[in-house]
Amino acid sequence: MSKKIVHSKKVSSFPMFSQGVKAGPFLWVSGQTANDFKTGKLVNETFEQEVEQCILNIMYILEASKYTLEDVIKVNISMIDLGLFNQMNQVYLKYFANNPPARAAVQVARLVGGAKIEIEAIAYKED
Repeated sequence: MSKKIVHSKKVSSFPMFSQGVKAGPFLWVSGQTANDFKTGKLVNETFEQEVEQCILNIMYILEASKYTLEDVIKVNISMIDLGLFNQMNQVYLKYFANNPPARAAVQVARLVGGAKIEIEAIAYKED
């Protein structure tokens, strides 16, 4: 099985990790915060906007390997405040309304760059 690094020009890149790694039919998408590629800034006027930008960043990385949100089988969510769980779910369900993937959500003390949420995903698609 070969390993391919996935890169989307629509998502901020960092030299210490890959945006995504494809191995066989699986694609692992690194944790995404709500960084806007064009401005380099965190999209966080509202928590809902922050969640949406995280999911959009994941979508862009999936698209770079011809995957979609429909191919996502597992999502891990890290939040600094589980009191925002319902707001997160309202946005999340707009993107994962049908046949949602398996999911875990945990509260963490802090996230990089002052983010309130980080989302990572694993996708599967037959080649």
